[in-house]
Amino acid sequence: MEFWCEPPAGRRGPSLPGTSTLALALASACPHAPPTPSDLASTSDSPSPSAGCVGAGDALGARSTDVPAGLDAPCAPSATCPSGSRRLPRQNFTVGGSLTLRTPQHSAVHAAVPSLVLAFTAAGHGLLTLISQSTSPFGTPRTCGFSYEHDPTLRDPESMARRWPWMVSVRANGTHICAGTLIASEWVLTAAHCMTQSDITFSVRVGSPWIDQVTKTTIDTLAEEVIVHSRYRARRYWSWIGRANDIALLNLERPLQYSKYVWPICLPGLDYSLKDYSLCTVTGWGAPRVDGEWPQFRTIQEKEVTILNSTECDSLYHSFSKIPSLIQIINSQMICAKDVDRQKFCYEISAEPLACPVQNIWHLVGVVSWGPGCKKEAPPIYVHISSYQQWIWDRINRQTLPAPSRALLLALLMLLSFLAAL
Repeated sequence: MEFWCEPPAGRRGPSLPGTSTLALALASACPHAPPTPSDLASTSDSPSPSAGCVGAGDALGARSTDVPAGLDAPCAPSATCPSGSRRLPRQNFTVGGSLTLRTPQHSAVHAAVPSLVLAFTAAGHGLLTLISQSTSPFGTPRTCGFSYEHDPTLRDPESMARRWPWMVSVRANGTHICAGTLIASEWVLTAAHCMTQSDITFSVRVGSPWIDQVTKTTIDTLAEEVIVHSRYRARRYWSWIGRANDIALLNLERPLQYSKYVWPICLPGLDYSLKDYSLCTVTGWGAPRVDGEWPQFRTIQEKEVTILNSTECDSLYHSFSKIPSLIQIINSQMICAKDVDRQKFCYEISAEPLACPVQNIWHLVGVVSWGPGCKKEAPPIYVHISSYQQWIWDRINRQTLPAPSRALLLALLMLLSFLAAL
């Protein structure tokens, strides 16, 4: 997806002093403007080309051609969206949002919403922020992280699948091995320690609460590529020390069809702050039973947990280990979350997602990485997703901005901030 510099008619924001210079600079660095929204809408009935560069207005995995209302409506707080110029199969277009300028404390962009259109405006000042909306399979605007089942008293399998539509069963040669989380129509995030096997065909199952049953909403698809963090070291996994970078991505063979059973979760934005003692939810199928049965449950389970202070958690781990207190066990790339009766739903080695709500929109803040055992007092440890934002974006985009481009962007943003202060 490429940013473009010419706003559609009727979408121009108020000009800031001196922004013409900035506009010229951006224009020289940006590609030509894509078709207007009306042009995009007119292509919805035509066959999609087999491949092309996803740009402004291209829908990542979208199949709907409904146009959501209120293009200026802000997106969910603190949600991020991978952006760049990766070449992907083109799909039907929908109009969905705008690129605007906002202050850092309000910066937020969507992760994996099914429809996007980018427009450059001069409204506000500060960091560039992608504002977008999506259209659900039922014609009403929806964002990433939207749950289609809000009644917490409903725990039947169908309701659980609607409540957590980003839940993914990661499978090795057709057998469930770990949980995964849908973050885009072609991308699933999981733990690296689940992907260490060689000569394995990895696949995913979405849209179904059942681990061992196929329903009318079930979608099975192969993983075309497995991307494990280059600094993950499996040989350290036996020890509490040095367990870092336990994160991996699965690039799916084909984009998934979104529905109320298949929907991406939001990633935390740059301004997202996970507060100590917040209440969040971990979901999944659980770890093996003592007798080796896998997994612990056949349908999706959920459990409310409390975010602990990392220093407090580190002290807790030192209290029943022989590791010297000067050696840090829990670092900033980890999240510690406490719950009760952990043996009832044991999930500490199976990559279950830790999700936290912000104004009823769910954000993926962690992925289960390791723990001392479900019978121990110390809580399980999660990979802190915010620490790996850049890694996720770079992998999905397939490339990072070269150093001159990064420097140019920083200079332009500083110039914009200076002009806005005049």
